[in-house]
Amino acid sequence: MTVLAQHADPHLLDDPRTAFLVLRTAEFSDDAQVLDGLARSEVTGEVLRKIAHNPASAEHTLEHLIDLDQRWLTYPVTRRHDLSPEFIDRIARRLTDRNAIFHASSAPNAAPETLRYLASHPSAPPATLETVTSRIGAETVPAA
Repeated sequence: MTVLAQHADPHLLDDPRTAFLVLRTAEFSDDAQVLDGLARSEVTGEVLRKIAHNPASAEHTLEHLIDLDQRWLTYPVTRRHDLSPEFIDRIARRLTDRNAIFHASSAPNAAPETLRYLASHPSAPPATLETVTSRIGAETVPAA
C-alpha cells in the first residue's frame, strides 16, 4: 500500500475497488508508515479523516493532516484520547481557522493553558470562550 500511495497514478483512485481498499487501509491499518504515505498522497478527504481517527497514525502524520486542512481535520484529530496534552498544545498554536480553533477547545486532552490560549485567540469565535469557560471555570479564562 505504501508503494501505491507514493507512486500510483491519482486517477487509479477513481476505480471504486481501489478507492475501497485505500479507504479500508486508512481505517484499519496498524502500520504508521503506510498511513503516513497515504496522508501524503492524493487521496480524498474521507480517507484523510479515516487516517486522523486511526490510532496507529503517528503524530507527525496528524500534524501533516492539520497542515493540509485545518477546517475539516482538526476535529477528528483533537477528539482522540491517546494524544498528549503537549501534542494538542502544538496543534492548537498552529491553528488560524476559526472553526478549527473552536473544535480544538473541546479536545479531551487539552491542558488548561491550551484552552486559555484558544479562548484568547483573535480568530476564536465567541463559542470558544463559552466552551473554555464551561471546561475550566470563569475565573481562569481571560476576557476576550
